[in-house]
Amino acid sequence: MTVDGALTGRALLQAAAAEVNSWPAVSASRARQVTWAANEYGRALGHADHPLSDDASATARTLFRRESVGAYLALARSGALRVRAARDPGRASDNSEQTRIEVLGLLVTACEAEAFAQLPPQPDPPSKRPVAPRPRALLRESLRELADRADARVGQVRMLAIGAVVADTAARAGELCAVALEDLSPTLEEVRLLRRPQGWAEDQAYPELVALSGLARAALRRWLTERQALLARIGGTATALWVSLHANHHDGQAVPPGTPLMPRGLARAWTRAVVETNDELAGEPSWAPLPTRMEQLRRGVTPKAERAPREVDAEQAVGLLAAVASAGTALAAARADGGEGSTAELAARVVARQAVRDAWAAGIEHRVLLGVLGEAGLRGTAELAAAGWEPALLAALDRAIGWGKPWTNPEAGPA
Repeated sequence: MTVDGALTGRALLQAAAAEVNSWPAVSASRARQVTWAANEYGRALGHADHPLSDDASATARTLFRRESVGAYLALARSGALRVRAARDPGRASDNSEQTRIEVLGLLVTACEAEAFAQLPPQPDPPSKRPVAPRPRALLRESLRELADRADARVGQVRMLAIGAVVADTAARAGELCAVALEDLSPTLEEVRLLRRPQGWAEDQAYPELVALSGLARAALRRWLTERQALLARIGGTATALWVSLHANHHDGQAVPPGTPLMPRGLARAWTRAVVETNDELAGEPSWAPLPTRMEQLRRGVTPKAERAPREVDAEQAVGLLAAVASAGTALAAARADGGEGSTAELAARVVARQAVRDAWAAGIEHRVLLGVLGEAGLRGTAELAAAGWEPALLAALDRAIGWGKPWTNPEAGPA
């Protein structure tokens, strides 16, 4: 569908925005940008400095001419179209200008105005200075110091885990919020991220496996333990890794604790915890203040990553699961024959852990892997830990998906 050619002015812009936002490839964040820019351009119409003096003169052919678009962008840069006053009216954003031009291109497509549209070229995005090695080392030291504090509050524990993961992966807030328990490797040595570079459509996102440092693994173990206590207390079964700690409200509705965090909520939670922690630890000799914006954690990070498959290959999965079953059987036999810690058992552990990792990396679900290992004779937490599973992750999976059922005995759930 395209926009009605008889429409003009604000009605035309609103119809074009609605059309763009109906496209399946347009993400929620992009839809908000489209609505914002269309409303902003609507306010430009009739402005003393805009050549289109009224809605009637603003047709699809005139709206996207060079002089009309240029006047709109100039008014937007000056702040004349703001609904609320800016904190720094003299500061223009190159990113905002880039977004406006991108949205105008989408509106042109919706109006089928490509033949006569005259949009300016995209400005080069401003380069962001990476964090220098010394400050980055201090940042990691601060995270490490927080990890060593036994008295850290739950919000600080969550902040530590978020910061350590971002420092390893350079993940954006939206990418972090998409992480589920399913995306953590059994050993917590890797995380699967769905990369969504800024400005890309949903269908351009791609999965990636990213290595995690020892600091991130320790932080995740601690957060998973706190997360488990929270969800057990409220009876929650969330599968998202990052959840809220307190009740809140959204669009007039009560939101209980244990609810998956959204990007803005995650960013606010980070900033709030960082400000409190920086104030609390200010003046301690080994403490370097953490940045209040997660964006600063990402700069200069070069993750150790590899592309991951979008979907499980059914034929490959058969072979991978057979390897997991064989390795699980061998490990169960070694534990029965020689006991935990014997040479044969330690060798069997290595094989089982590699088989489990390869199957998880191929996209096979935790539930399926745990079922195969259960059938092979590895059912309890200690036995599965020998095959590479972190107990804290097992406990989280048991609450979220009930990994101990139905393939194990009722008594064989997490210890």
